[in-house]
Amino acid sequence: MYYFIFFPALGATIGWVTNYLAIKFLFRPHRPWRIGPLVIQGVIPRRRKDLAAAVGQVVATELLPRDQVAAALNAPEIRRNIAEAAGETVSRRIADYPILRPFPRTLRELLARQAAGTVSREVSTLLLDQGPDLIGRVLSDVDLAQLVQKELDAMDWDYMEKIVYAVAGKELKLIEVMGGVLGGLVGLVQAAATVFLGG
Repeated sequence: MYYFIFFPALGATIGWVTNYLAIKFLFRPHRPWRIGPLVIQGVIPRRRKDLAAAVGQVVATELLPRDQVAAALNAPEIRRNIAEAAGETVSRRIADYPILRPFPRTLRELLARQAAGTVSREVSTLLLDQGPDLIGRVLSDVDLAQLVQKELDAMDWDYMEKIVYAVAGKELKLIEVMGGVLGGLVGLVQAAATVFLGG
């Protein structure tokens, strides 16, 4: 009967510790540890550049492909917001323009409103007529994959580790527990085999 306590307990301990260390070795150690010719480093820090490049490529081609981004930016509400923002910017600039300060405030405000309305209408018309082409030209100069890759590669990996544990902490803990459970089952089988084959 001793076998049915010792082997499952030993198997559960080994299974849990193995999975615990495997999860920790995803991120740690952050910097390489050199023991003679052996180099030990967390999987993600060691492959961070490859990981950042892969995520950048997925974002640019699968999650935010250029045509979908262009369609979203060309939506009516976006065009309206851009036109209004352009008009408001022109209005503020004209109202505060040094050359116009000697003129009465009411005149400056009237000029600002007129200019803002004209700019808003022109920008709205331009975006309606040429929006897809303009957006396409702008996006052609933006390498989204490269931007994402650069941001991820520069990310603080302590922060990244905290995010992963915050999002998937329960699942990672379950993996540890399952390692113990499976190790315990293997130990139980070993105990049974030892007793029945040995007996």
